[in-house]
Amino acid sequence: MPPHQDSAGRPIVVVTGMGVVTSLGAGKADTWQNLIAGHSGIKNITRFATEGLKTRFAGTVDFVPAEPLSSPELSERLADLAADEAVAESGIGHRGDFPGPLFIAVPPIEIEWEQRRQVAAASGANAQVSYSDLIRTAAAGKFTPFHERFMFGSVANNLADKYGTKGSPISLSTACASGAAPSGMRLIRNG
Repeated sequence: MPPHQDSAGRPIVVVTGMGVVTSLGAGKADTWQNLIAGHSGIKNITRFATEGLKTRFAGTVDFVPAEPLSSPELSERLADLAADEAVAESGIGHRGDFPGPLFIAVPPIEIEWEQRRQVAAASGANAQVSYSDLIRTAAAGKFTPFHERFMFGSVANNLADKYGTKGSPISLSTACASGAAPSGMRLIRNG
């Protein structure tokens, strides 16, 4: 077996740095300290209204501000915190100049209700507002920031710019299973 290959002849892939953000804290140290102190990350949901919902508690990360609140904004903030810790721990590159590509698992990117209401009101539709009305209005100019924020690759594109990664950023979204997908390892293994 040649060096740097596994028993199947594939290049060995190693983790050089890790970053985490959990309901117990930002970073491995905070998360671990809160875990061994017996603290729970499960609490009442405070980031959004829960009236009419069956579930009112969860393991939320509500200590990370995301204004205006939206799924891609929060996802980017969380990914930035985790990436910063992972890059620092790896000792490979730094924010602004990272020598490799960016592969990121993201939740589904969808326009939020608050932004949807604003775009719908501006669409000029007299009857039921369609998804096409929303997209047309969002792309027309006034809502360009919404259009750019809710594009599927916005989180990866913004992080690639911040970290100066090389090559086109890749986004994977398979809902809750995104983080467990081995696609990043396969891409690294295949060069």
